[in-house]
Amino acid sequence: MAGIEKGEQAFRTITEAAELLDVPAHVLRFWEGKFPQLRPLKRAGGRRHYRPEDMALLRGIRALLQEDGYQLKGVQKVLKDQGVAFVRARGAGTQGDVLPPIKPDPEVLALGAAARGPVYPLSPVTTEAEAPTAATQALGQADQTRLRAALEKLERAEAILSAVAAFQRRAS
Repeated sequence: MAGIEKGEQAFRTITEAAELLDVPAHVLRFWEGKFPQLRPLKRAGGRRHYRPEDMALLRGIRALLQEDGYQLKGVQKVLKDQGVAFVRARGAGTQGDVLPPIKPDPEVLALGAAARGPVYPLSPVTTEAEAPTAATQALGQADQTRLRAALEKLERAEAILSAVAAFQRRAS
């Protein structure tokens, strides 16, 4: 990018986001249609501005598609089942202190390619090289499941509140 580099917390235009992610701008617009969780701010004239959390989600979507071999429907299923925070964490190259990185099962990918159907490798797989963090060791599987469920409920509530606020803005 030419000019002054923006900080990590800065809003990005679609051009800046596309350059950072190394994808064309039209792909970002397409992803907005496929992933309703991706909602950049739209300013005057419909100009998109991606917040830091939007950028994290975009990085996660890109990583799932390009690095992990997911298809669009697979990423949609991950967003639905695992939540937005999970995909954002994948974009950061980590699953935070709670979840290990996703690694698709090669057999599942091969079967999906042979059947020409969508592939949904959802089970996280850890390698011996990945050491569990202190937070992961302290949390049991049941605790992690409860945390994921609570996070999904919060994200749904946030989406509802955003929709209500948008409706109120349009009504006034």
